[in-house]
Amino acid sequence: MDLSDDTDPARPTVTRKPKHQDELNKLGRSWFAEAQEQSEQEKTELETWRREHNKWAAFNRRPGFDADFD
Repeated sequence: MDLSDDTDPARPTVTRKPKHQDELNKLGRSWFAEAQEQSEQEKTELETWRREHNKWAAFNRRPGFDADFD
């Protein structure tokens, strides 16, 4: 099975064998799982940061007109 679209004779064509396809599929699955895990970790870190930020935002607010209505 030749997957090359290039008809340039100077470039060798590469045939993809079932063994290579399986390795590519495995690599793709592991990459996707790692990216998904990293994404979940980043979401967790962002949520933690937001909670901490909101907790301390009231203490860091500048006194002024809005302070009278809290």
